[in-house]
Amino acid sequence: MDEEEVKSIKFQSPVPLLLQFRNFVFGKEKPDIFTRLTFNINTIIWITFLLWSVISYFTINSREMVYRFKGIPVEKIIKDRGVELGFEGSDFLSRLLTFNGVAIICWGIVFFGLILLFRKKKQFIYFVLGGTLFYLFMSIFYLSFTYFLEDMTLYDKLALLIIIVSSIIHSYLMKNEREGGSINFFGEAEAIE
Repeated sequence: MDEEEVKSIKFQSPVPLLLQFRNFVFGKEKPDIFTRLTFNINTIIWITFLLWSVISYFTINSREMVYRFKGIPVEKIIKDRGVELGFEGSDFLSRLLTFNGVAIICWGIVFFGLILLFRKKKQFIYFVLGGTLFYLFMSIFYLSFTYFLEDMTLYDKLALLIIIVSSIIHSYLMKNEREGGSINFFGEAEAIE
């Protein structure tokens, strides 16, 4: 290559493409601070649940490989826990695999709701609550109430409560804002005369 060709080749930064993608997904306008706070907290919760569901799904799905390389009998551990919870044979294993697969879909729906929350669309509540409540009811009714009580951590229960309650409160405050009020948790600010 000669010197002129080297000078004509420029480094193409991916930043403009990422900014365009961000603007496409989240919009160009930043919402108010309470909306951003609710969005950030719920996004952190969403990431932890999505990662846990993906890791669980692939670990259960590749349990034989884990046993071959690490010597950890994942299948036996899950079957034994299933028997303790009242399931027969490998029924718990297949239910846990199905649960984690459906959970990945549920958390995808919740993420779509979080995008709508950031854009301040009133429909966000249906996606966030729909995905979260389906995940919660599936853990209680499809796996078992004992599984919910004993195998779900306190973090899981509190995080689900936070995402549900914060979404309901934010939906109410957005309704108040659409009717001419403001997003203010403590009621209308009185005008000083």
